[in-house]
Amino acid sequence: MDLSKKAIKDIITKQFPVLGKEEIKLFLSISEYSWAKSKKLLLKGGSNSKQVLLILKGSARAFMIDKSGQDLNNYLRTEGNLIADARVFGNETQILSVESVSEIHYLKFDIEQLEQLGYKNKKLMEFYLNFLKEIILALSHRVNTFVSMTAKERYDDLKKWNPLYLHSTYDKHIASFLGITPLTLHRIKKNKIKPIK
Repeated sequence: MDLSKKAIKDIITKQFPVLGKEEIKLFLSISEYSWAKSKKLLLKGGSNSKQVLLILKGSARAFMIDKSGQDLNNYLRTEGNLIADARVFGNETQILSVESVSEIHYLKFDIEQLEQLGYKNKKLMEFYLNFLKEIILALSHRVNTFVSMTAKERYDDLKKWNPLYLHSTYDKHIASFLGITPLTLHRIKKNKIKPIK
């Protein structure tokens, strides 16, 4: 079911208090609202497009299929976050696709258009920079968890860092995100995993 224009504005106002009415109007002028059921491909890898999605409600995953045909989740995103291949900020061809994990409501827009609006509007530039900062922090955190934590510690960290993922995402996607098998995730959840010596 579609969200009304008022509902969209209310969500943006709540999620991004830095934006005033004028900034929301400008942002919505470059955005296209849509929604999808779970397991719907929203952005396809292999593109040089600058399109990103701002999740209003629901969750999505950015993934790739490796050479052996295995489905690998690079990251999961929920409400109030952008999702796309990070290569959208550069000139490389994107390798990640984006798929809805649950029913999702989102705004699709060109990230370069938002950046250009930001040069003319301080609040929109802050809005844009806040996205960049959050993405940098999330990627840095993700690298750190893989370098310094065991599978169980990564799962516990995910529970603290963003418990919404655990309630809105399939276990197979969580396992892939954590770099473990679904069976290992099941054992971790049941507290049956033995520590690595």
